[in-house]
Amino acid sequence: MSYVPPHLRNSTVNSNGGDHLSSKQLEKANSARRSSSVNYSLPKSVAIPDPVFPHWKPSERVLRLKSEQIEEIRLRLNVDVNVAPGSCPPPSPIESFPDMCLHASIVKDIEKHGYTAPTSIQAQAMPVALSGRDLLGCAETGSGKTAAFSIPMIQHCLAQQPLQRGDGPLALVLAPTRELAQQIEKEVTAFSMSLDSFKTAIVVGGTNISEQRSELRAGVHIVVATPGRLIDHLQQGNTSLCRIGFVVLDEADRMLDMGFEPQIREVMRNLPEKHQTLLFSATMPAEIEALAQDYLTNPVRIKVGKVSSPTANVSQNLEKVPENDKIDQLLDLLVEEAAQAERSGHPFPLTIVFVERKTKCDEVAEALTQQGLLATALHGGRSQNEREAALRDFRHGPIDILVATDVASRGLDVTGVAHVINLDLPKTMEDYVHRIGRTGRAGSTGRATSFYTDRDMYLVAQIRRAIADIGSGNDVTIAMGKTARRKEREAAAAQKEAGSELSKLSLVGSTVNVEDKYRHMIAPAMIKKEGAADDAWDD
Repeated sequence: MSYVPPHLRNSTVNSNGGDHLSSKQLEKANSARRSSSVNYSLPKSVAIPDPVFPHWKPSERVLRLKSEQIEEIRLRLNVDVNVAPGSCPPPSPIESFPDMCLHASIVKDIEKHGYTAPTSIQAQAMPVALSGRDLLGCAETGSGKTAAFSIPMIQHCLAQQPLQRGDGPLALVLAPTRELAQQIEKEVTAFSMSLDSFKTAIVVGGTNISEQRSELRAGVHIVVATPGRLIDHLQQGNTSLCRIGFVVLDEADRMLDMGFEPQIREVMRNLPEKHQTLLFSATMPAEIEALAQDYLTNPVRIKVGKVSSPTANVSQNLEKVPENDKIDQLLDLLVEEAAQAERSGHPFPLTIVFVERKTKCDEVAEALTQQGLLATALHGGRSQNEREAALRDFRHGPIDILVATDVASRGLDVTGVAHVINLDLPKTMEDYVHRIGRTGRAGSTGRATSFYTDRDMYLVAQIRRAIADIGSGNDVTIAMGKTARRKEREAAAAQKEAGSELSKLSLVGSTVNVEDKYRHMIAPAMIKKEGAADDAWDD
């Protein structure tokens, strides 16, 4: 049956006015638990406090802003804001934390961490979230969107009725990977340090589920989770969704790419009717639009910067390198950088090297270590403890080079990454954008070096076009999600067909020339015919 918090067990009332659920009600609950249509709410007779959405107002200075001034601020911040026709106008962007009228403890933690002014996404998204409205946010990587939802989420939790043992969570964040979930939980903790007894829990795979169970049943304000592990806990009755009034779907495009759409929809279907939803994504494919259509109510749409394109503050270099020479070329590049750093008396620049496969990841890390460079590997084949240790060593020393698969391409915010190297290019432009987004974050500059071979020419053409568009100041439209996959398949098929036709024409041309003088020299096997080889080419 559904998990009932201890302090609510004696407050349940049956239809006869008794103090406990009747055996008939218990059997009904058990039957529902076993059915395929799972309900993660508590029994209806359990008294659950409704979420509270207090009226929020910014400072008087912000309230006095005229519409022309608001548009001028958005133009300066490079923020595009839209609402559906007939909806209330979105709140004004706010360029200072004091004007947001936040809880005193949150303000104290913001100051403690040295944050002086909101980033563009924070300046517009935080007022929207604080006002209780749904939000669809799309921003460049490294734009500060985690704080943009974490601070309003904490403020929401502080407005709710006190948390008791077994209660909660009051707010939920869903993220695609363990690493991103850990990054989010770290930031939530940073902005709630001054709050007494404010509890967060991280619920991800690869860690001890019994420890998570104990933490959830003790009662938490905020849960940061990956979709699969959250569903496990809900099915086991370790927690419920009954008190959630604030939901964040972060890196939603990545969650859909990873196949989490059924789990996301299952969670969203079982939320209380009254709740606020914030959906953040670095790209905006059609699948995200569909999700927003189903689960967001008149959302404020916020777009910061150019979506799904390389950022202008990352210098990008493309180098054609034969597959067998890639590791040697990488060693030459990084050994030279180490020598330059030593000559100038500067530390080695933090570097992330992206590779395609786990085995190659370990191979490259070992080759770098043998050259005297401080490197470690990060991929899905390592245990959770090993992955955490690798990230810790990279963030705080002694490691300078992180060799990773795409597990590290999204969400991870490591301060000071100066260079991203794609030893193997990814398959899509989306993934390329997210990889190079590990550098040049929060306004700093960075470098991206990508090795490519003939098989990467379609993506290389996209990258070159994006770089040219950045240089000319033009926007570039890049296909995303399933649309991108389809376009890539179509382009590859067209390229293959063109190559096949060219091969046929070339052979026919040479046959005509030979026929005139040297017909007798042509072997039958040299004449191309439709057959099994052509069919095999389509595999």
